[in-house]
Amino acid sequence: MATNNIPAPLIVEPHPAGYTGYPFITLIQFNKELLLTIIDNMDDTSVTAYILDKCGPEEVNEEEIIAVAEEWFNTNSDRFPISFEFSKRGMTMQASKIFRTLNIDYISRVIGPFTKFDMDPIRNVRRRKRKELPTNIEILYKSAD
Repeated sequence: MATNNIPAPLIVEPHPAGYTGYPFITLIQFNKELLLTIIDNMDDTSVTAYILDKCGPEEVNEEEIIAVAEEWFNTNSDRFPISFEFSKRGMTMQASKIFRTLNIDYISRVIGPFTKFDMDPIRNVRRRKRKELPTNIEILYKSAD
């Protein structure tokens, strides 16, 4: 008898009632491992997040990451992902060391904010029609002397 490998449904919970920590930090249970994260974005198949547990091993300044995240959360968290904020501040190289993409099939539980921004690419691109150059216009090319 064959068994279907259907993943367990994802359980998303808010922070507990007495939680006094940072409101933007999310605890993710990924492959039975607990990860402290700041969620960047998610879609139907994956979650992109900054793993705070990796700051020490990757030699990333955790206090700076949290300070930027706190400011982003209080001002722009409803407008764009935190990766945009890191980019605006020139911190992409530093933050990318702790940036991971997690397959949603291996996430069983999430405690905290689980942000989703619609980042689908634009499908319709309007292009101008190419106009022929009138015959009475002379084109001069400079030589590379």
